[in-house]
Amino acid sequence: MKKNINIFVFLMLFFGFSTNYVFSQSRLLRKMQEKTEEKIIREIFNENEDENKSDENNHSPESINESRSDRSNRRGSGLTQSRPDVNQSIAQASSSFENGNYKSSKDAVRDALWAVELEISENVLKDLPQKVGTLQSEEESDKVTSTGVGFVGLIIERNYYGGDDMSLTVTIGNDSGILGLAGMYMVDGRYMDSTEETDQKRIQFKDHRAIIRYDEYEGYSLSVPFGQSSVFLLNGTNFETEDKFMLAAENFDIESIKKQLGEP
Repeated sequence: MKKNINIFVFLMLFFGFSTNYVFSQSRLLRKMQEKTEEKIIREIFNENEDENKSDENNHSPESINESRSDRSNRRGSGLTQSRPDVNQSIAQASSSFENGNYKSSKDAVRDALWAVELEISENVLKDLPQKVGTLQSEEESDKVTSTGVGFVGLIIERNYYGGDDMSLTVTIGNDSGILGLAGMYMVDGRYMDSTEETDQKRIQFKDHRAIIRYDEYEGYSLSVPFGQSSVFLLNGTNFETEDKFMLAAENFDIESIKKQLGEP
């Protein structure tokens, strides 16, 4: 009996020791597992950091070229503007013609016409108002287009801006160059006689037959043909009414423009 008790006590002590040992080993294994996982995670992040540093320090030629292509010019004053001398161009045209150099003579005549058109355009722009009501002209953006082929391609443009997104654009020049074929029919009245559209109508503007048009997106426009082949075109955006737009149009002197262009 005593022997059995001793064996039982021994077994209890053994199993107790074994259980403690197992628990200890389990905790050890768990700690080893946690440390291993932490090490793996650190290695992963270190590798990513190394790759990022490598990417930053080792740009490919393509990436360098892309960064260079994003650069924009921040210096420079553009090109100097000059015009041909009229008298010199005429003299050159005459001399070239006498020598049988007709191409050179033609080019010189075109240069002379171009210089004359530019001078006429400057005079027209000087006669245009600097302000129209509360709208101020933006003279630095004045545009003159000239082909030098006898005023056919001459187009003069000025813009006016003000509050409430209001603006005016005046365009003066050859009617075919500005309006095209459909526009010529419109200002000539033939188009108006054959349409029932209600967004445009024929009016009288300063002793000239004209057409006023309204478009939901573009606003009001006034087309005034004058002389033999010229047209005055005024576009206004964000004017509240037709009367206010026409009040702005009264600031422009058609007769003065005719005189500068040499129109009868």
